[in-house]
Amino acid sequence: MADNGQHGDSAVLTPERVFHDYAPRVYNLARRMLGNDADAEDVTQDVLLQVVRKLDTFRGDSSFPTWLHRVTVNAALANRKKRALRQEREAHDPLDHFLETGQHSNSIQPWSVAPDQQALDQETQQLIEKAIAGLPEVYRDVYVLADIEALPNNEIAELLELSVPAVKSRLHRARLLMREALAPHFEEALT
Repeated sequence: MADNGQHGDSAVLTPERVFHDYAPRVYNLARRMLGNDADAEDVTQDVLLQVVRKLDTFRGDSSFPTWLHRVTVNAALANRKKRALRQEREAHDPLDHFLETGQHSNSIQPWSVAPDQQALDQETQQLIEKAIAGLPEVYRDVYVLADIEALPNNEIAELLELSVPAVKSRLHRARLLMREALAPHFEEALT
């Protein structure tokens, strides 16, 4: 298989090439899925180390970018689960924030976003992320690449080794599944 820079061949993929050519793609996907730089950096480092360690086992059943995409998505989802578990375990005593006089120990800054709006935004983001994570992989890949990363259909087709009509079909089905998953949370109440 000729290497045109889009598809890797395990014989020509070196650790240096993987880091140089694919680190930005891994980071951007992880950042979009996780919503913060620190977790995206951790996932990127984990994915690149894992890929470099297993580079000699890459069989070429799929294109290298497709394999890398799957490893990245799985690592980002695992990171998200670990973060949620860690946050559940971290229970803070609210009284730790107050002085003996009853004053708050830190100066209080006014909110840039109203607390109720911020809570709604976070809840909405969690609902969307949960819906994305719940998509079957065959649809999730296309949905994330198209609607999150804003890649054109022809690039997605090349990346996932699909026809453009297959990408369009899977994207349509993914959007229907997303609508179905999110509808109970966003439908207007009938009056």
